[in-house]
Amino acid sequence: MSLEILRTAESFAASEPEPGLPNNRLRITLEYATPPDLLAQRARIEELLGGPNFDLKPLDDQLPEFLVLQFPGVERRMAPQTLFAAADALVVALDLVSAVPDIAATFVVAPDDPSRAEGVGDAILNTTCWVAEDTSLAPDWAVAIVNAPQVWAQGITGKGVTVAQPDSGVADHAELAGALDLSRAFNTLNGSTDPTDPLSSGMTNPGHGTATASNVASRGAGKVFGTAPGAKVVPIRCLNSVVLGLDPTPVAQAILHAVRIDADVISMSLGGGLHSPVMAAALKRAAKAGIIVVSAAGNCVQPIVVYPARDPNVIAMAGTNVHDKPWKGTSRGRKVDMAAPAENVPVARRTPGDGGAHRVKPSQGTSFATALTAGVAALWVQKWGRAKLRSEAARLSLSVTGLFRIALRLTARTPANWPRGMGAGIVDAAALVGLDPAHIQRPGGSGPSSLETAGPLVAALDDSFDGIEAGDDDWPRIGAETIYLLNDAWVRTHRVDALPLESATRPAPSPGTKARLPAQVEAALNQHQSGPLMQPPIAAPAPAQPDYARYLAAGRMGTAESSATLTPEAARGRLMSEPGQALSSRVGDILSKMQKRGEGDRNAQAEVVQQAQEVIRMVAEDRIPEIDGPHRATLEALVRLTDRPAYRIVNGTIDEDDPLYGEWGGFLSLSVDLPHWARSVGRIDLNGVHVGTGFLIGGNRVMTNRHVLEAVADEIIGPNGSAWDFGRGRVTIDFSDTADGVTVSDLNGVAITGPVPVSHSVDFANLDMAVLNIVAGGPDLPPPLDLRGELRGDIDLAVIGYPARHGSAAYINPATGRPDVEIGQRLRAIFGTDFGRKYVAPGRVIQQPGTLPGDRNDWVFSHDCTTLGGNSGSMIVQFAASPGVAGLHFSGATLYANHAHALGAVNAAPSGPIPGATWI
Repeated sequence: MSLEILRTAESFAASEPEPGLPNNRLRITLEYATPPDLLAQRARIEELLGGPNFDLKPLDDQLPEFLVLQFPGVERRMAPQTLFAAADALVVALDLVSAVPDIAATFVVAPDDPSRAEGVGDAILNTTCWVAEDTSLAPDWAVAIVNAPQVWAQGITGKGVTVAQPDSGVADHAELAGALDLSRAFNTLNGSTDPTDPLSSGMTNPGHGTATASNVASRGAGKVFGTAPGAKVVPIRCLNSVVLGLDPTPVAQAILHAVRIDADVISMSLGGGLHSPVMAAALKRAAKAGIIVVSAAGNCVQPIVVYPARDPNVIAMAGTNVHDKPWKGTSRGRKVDMAAPAENVPVARRTPGDGGAHRVKPSQGTSFATALTAGVAALWVQKWGRAKLRSEAARLSLSVTGLFRIALRLTARTPANWPRGMGAGIVDAAALVGLDPAHIQRPGGSGPSSLETAGPLVAALDDSFDGIEAGDDDWPRIGAETIYLLNDAWVRTHRVDALPLESATRPAPSPGTKARLPAQVEAALNQHQSGPLMQPPIAAPAPAQPDYARYLAAGRMGTAESSATLTPEAARGRLMSEPGQALSSRVGDILSKMQKRGEGDRNAQAEVVQQAQEVIRMVAEDRIPEIDGPHRATLEALVRLTDRPAYRIVNGTIDEDDPLYGEWGGFLSLSVDLPHWARSVGRIDLNGVHVGTGFLIGGNRVMTNRHVLEAVADEIIGPNGSAWDFGRGRVTIDFSDTADGVTVSDLNGVAITGPVPVSHSVDFANLDMAVLNIVAGGPDLPPPLDLRGELRGDIDLAVIGYPARHGSAAYINPATGRPDVEIGQRLRAIFGTDFGRKYVAPGRVIQQPGTLPGDRNDWVFSHDCTTLGGNSGSMIVQFAASPGVAGLHFSGATLYANHAHALGAVNAAPSGPIPGATWI
């Protein structure tokens, strides 16, 4: 079954090969034990796939044991686990050492231009990773920190040294005048010699290569200072995103091009949480050729040093600020070698739609520590000469990179109280070039000290990389997939730089990898089975924090009064006039009823009662940022207990004995439509695992989100056709209140879906909707729901769906600005939330369609209902005179910004009409 996806891809692929290694193409790199016969292998693969529509070619004659299998025109939209399973099947069928797919799996971020941040997740990044832009710093502060000007004063500028730069390419900029050698440039994406960065808005990091090149070799006549103003940068365009999922093949080819042109230094301001056999082989080739390779340790995944920085043939760079302190977002770990400036570093900036403006902006990221250090390496090469450096490296049985690593450590400037995991210290160019390599001896010991334990996943990750580097046992075959699985598990349970797209499927290992996983890895993965799928930030603005005063003031007496009708000032005044006694008394009554029903933890509930008045007073005094983690849990609980509850659905309605019942419960219970609505909402599962929510709309069809569909099926699309493959397992919808399996129907087939993938990003211009077909012959279905074409901002609404257990980014501690796992744990203890069953949560519209930046189709609105992961695909009903389903929930963070599609607007858009729908 694993090869079926490739057979389908072959049938949809173009018949003619494409030049280069295009971005986002279905591609698998095959590693043979010995150089294969290309024609013979092509014949074998054609027999396996049943047709000739694929391209099989050598990556580079420097690595003859690698071939690249590529499907012309077929976009890479399949899930990583599907591609790894297909690759594993190729290992068996072709007797390969390894087969590794290029996959789109983003584990880290590249906050090189915070001005582009517009999202809810970006708002979190602003507090967890990014720092505020500081334009007051001197233009040359970064080069001064590493003492480059002292070296320039000796006449050493990197003249005659070549720095190859695999990146996004370069765009025209005055700060790069004289710095580039375009005669030796290359573009691995299209096979040409044109490295121009297209500055496309569809790129993740447009202009990145221009920025990093300026830190290497800007001549200093303007506002940017490169550390090697006499060196030449050879740009090699090989990617659109410097955050690698596992898309290493074009980057590996770029490294080999650097070897071919006899570069002295390779600057790699890129990386990801994965491993690549072909990139590792290319880096070994570069080391053998005497090239120094420098790479970024990573951004915003602090316990993890990304690949290729952690490769033994690479210098791994962490980041610091103007005060010699670690940059907030820098990765740390035992694989970090050194640190250099990475916060508010002036760079040459080009962006999409900039009209050709040559701007200079402070930027941040270990990308810039890497570029600055690559320039320092160029100074070192000029000072001592290639021949001497290679000779001294050979004397010590080291690569030139290995020699450079020792020289950096011996000459590092180590500030007081230097933290562990940041390498030996900060790069000191003057001390470095002043150390005669002939005086360097190979050090003893085990290298940099490790960080304190970061948990079993990181420990298993480090051990797995060690095994891969040693080539032990089955690591050549399973290494890349194992690293992917471990990073995926870490992201689900620890990642704090993004928000969930609320889909809970976890990748399963391929059969070959599952049979060979080391016990430590298997144990680490088994310990982290409950976290939801974490995704990059959604592209929409959000307030710094919810307006808790309005929620508490509106609900303080248990009424359904809308928080939207209160101004923040009036809300705080109301709380001040009655110092929380009435509200805290009601909360105590509710929690007492919960205790009698055995719901929640008594001790956690007692803490809420004890802390309630203090928390209310702090809200009234506008002191929310001072509220600590435990008190923040109390604050969240107060809002849920009063103004934004979530009710269990029992037999189609709300239990009148529910302790949270109150006026909201009474209001919802009076709705004659609630039982009808609730019956037609179901839980979508993959092999019994909760993925999302859907609801019946007619014609035996279920509406949900496209990203829920992507969690259960794979899209294959190419020049000669497209299809959705449901081969990952049984996809079902269960309409019962508790998803007990009694009313399960199978889903298999897609009636309509938004055309653009959303599993790795959300753009409000794209439609996150899918309508799926129910397989005939199952149990009787509930009645289909009528859709409402009008969405009104002045009428109450409710979300009906199946919340799932959330991840660490679901709750933000305003005292730190960071997601707080403890808050989520306390809330679970307080409420005893029964995840995976049906709930209804009331609320209001916050922003109408057309008012959210990026919503150019006027089809997205925000709301303040209580939602968690698993609510994706939930219906939103509005209690108008003609009540009906008006929205489709697709993403958000509790109380911060929940987003939904307005169904009437979707139906009227060019992507409409919605099939099977009836309207009121």
